[in-house]
Amino acid sequence: MKNLLQKWTILRTKLVKEPKWVAVYQSTDEYIVRIYKMKLEAYEIPVSIFDQRDSSYNAFGYIYLNVRAEDVDEALKLIEETNE
Repeated sequence: MKNLLQKWTILRTKLVKEPKWVAVYQSTDEYIVRIYKMKLEAYEIPVSIFDQRDSSYNAFGYIYLNVRAEDVDEALKLIEETNE
């Protein structure tokens, strides 16, 4: 059974090209990450938020804004424009 599962996993990775996600921004403030997320989505860039803050206090750790590898340059440009 394990061998069959390994074969299926290998076959799936060959057939399904899943996008590689890259962190383009990190912050401890959730509202800033949400603002950037909305801006990137307005330009039709798929976005994912990864929250690594401590669940007890929300004082330790970061919130990461991730985009697909092929959208990194455009996302960074839009984030820089927002900061100006």
